[in-house]
Amino acid sequence: MTDLPATILWRDPGLLLLDKPSGVPVLADRSGIACLWDALTTYLAEDGLRPLAVHRIDKGTSGLLLVALNPRTQRALGQAFEAGDVHKWYVAISHGLLPRGSLDIDLPLAPGRKSRWRIAGPRDAIHLDIEASPKRYRLEGAVKDPQAKAARTRIRTLRQNDRHSLFSIRLHTGRTHQIRVHLSWLGAPLLGDHLYGRPNDPEQQAPRLALHCHRLQWPELGDGIDRPRTFRSPLPADFLALLPA
Repeated sequence: MTDLPATILWRDPGLLLLDKPSGVPVLADRSGIACLWDALTTYLAEDGLRPLAVHRIDKGTSGLLLVALNPRTQRALGQAFEAGDVHKWYVAISHGLLPRGSLDIDLPLAPGRKSRWRIAGPRDAIHLDIEASPKRYRLEGAVKDPQAKAARTRIRTLRQNDRHSLFSIRLHTGRTHQIRVHLSWLGAPLLGDHLYGRPNDPEQQAPRLALHCHRLQWPELGDGIDRPRTFRSPLPADFLALLPA
């Protein structure tokens, strides 16, 4: 049987839930590192199945990943994601501090240079609305970029020292690199984020990206299969080693 570079947490006729370690790309990239999808394709072929994509997580991100095993489940999950009925929670560690308590980050994203994303407006237009509940980061004025896509993230500070923060994060939209872009533009880039942070800053350097998808919840898929609809992934050891004191 083919070894998978991820842990299977749940499998039924329509759905596979994996716990992916940091450093494993879901799809093949320029690094040449063996990707999860190739291994998964070989693994499932032994049962006459093939993996069908539902969503992705970054190579450096660890945690929960859903994979459909038939077109019906793929369609149902795709519709659930589109409707906002699949909920994802992350834990992250940043180099930088943000106001304590819960914060909504309502900052649209647009394509940037070299496959990066950016906030769809100037940095000095980002405003913290302290009258909102919870407090909300937003762009002042109309968003003029025709390529802008709504991106909403809710964060809560769990622990903080004078340089680093531990956040609990819930995604309300699922844009590419959303958490990484939002936190970087607010001055709190993730530890280990060489794409959006300050890679030459020794206080931001880390052996892995400090982002972990620890909880995933989805609705009833209408396929008659009795399955749990919430799963959790504990923080892995290499993430725990980065926690601020």
